[in-house]
Amino acid sequence: MTISTQDVAKEIGEYVKSNVEIIKAGVYSDEITINKYCKLLTKVKGKFPQFHSILTNVVQGFKPEWQELGEAQFKSKMLKNFQQKVNYPIVPSEILHTWLAELYMEDKKPEEMPISKYIMDELMEKVIDNLEDLSQAAEYDPDQFDGVYGFSLDGIAKQVTNALADVTHPAFRIPLNALTSVNILDEFIKYEKGIPKKMRKKIKRIFVSDNILLMYIQAYQDKYGNHTNFKDENKVKTPLTQIELVGLNGVPDSFIASTVDGNLVRLIDIFDKPAVTDVQVQDYKIKIFMEFWLGYDFLINQLVYVGVFDAGKRGLRNAAQNALYYDSENLTV
Repeated sequence: MTISTQDVAKEIGEYVKSNVEIIKAGVYSDEITINKYCKLLTKVKGKFPQFHSILTNVVQGFKPEWQELGEAQFKSKMLKNFQQKVNYPIVPSEILHTWLAELYMEDKKPEEMPISKYIMDELMEKVIDNLEDLSQAAEYDPDQFDGVYGFSLDGIAKQVTNALADVTHPAFRIPLNALTSVNILDEFIKYEKGIPKKMRKKIKRIFVSDNILLMYIQAYQDKYGNHTNFKDENKVKTPLTQIELVGLNGVPDSFIASTVDGNLVRLIDIFDKPAVTDVQVQDYKIKIFMEFWLGYDFLINQLVYVGVFDAGKRGLRNAAQNALYYDSENLTV
């Protein structure tokens, strides 16, 4: 069987026009771990200005005169998403035999599974795989974000690092000892207790590295596995408050972070939805062009709780912000 580059290019063009939702579904897929836990935020490309207000205490005993009490402070943070692209080259003759073999294995005829579907299925599978990694481990670099892989946006690990270093919008630090198979359960109890009291019920999950999760599961089994009320699902929950632990394979092995539900957001463009923008032919090669916007961030860094392995103090590392956000915690700097 021979294959025409022009015919395949035409078929791909027709296929993507008729299946635009496939591209969107791939980029926004729930197979991407972080997407499952993000609040979706839509905007027109680029920057997402966000505001929140903090009120000091307002309730007092009654006396029939005006006694002003309470002050509102307004905070703003600029979120950002990043324009992404896929420039994928195909030489049809190189893919032909693989496609024919799959048709044979599935006992289908070419018209029942066109080569365009095969090519796009393979491409979108790789896009999803890339976004799984980028959403966790990528670090945006303006000097090398294009032409290479890994520097086109900031994943969750970088956003947590940014929040820890941010003086204006600091994340909440919870100091821990270096984790070992002996102390890991105790250190997670320390982490749970380190979350501000009023926020503990608002934390649904704690993100950790896969290796931390495996170490935790093993320690939990070793300690509680022989108990009559042992349950498998408790192996991935914290000892005291039963917060779910979510393992991420792209973050550093020291990664422990959580936030209140709805504070982790995925930033997409409301108009420029993911799409194949062009299919071109040059010599023996088909060129597929795809574009979309994507970003991950926290609405309010002060509601992000990060396990840190240093001698620093618990809290926001800022006396004024400790008092503003967590006045009942008696935090020191």
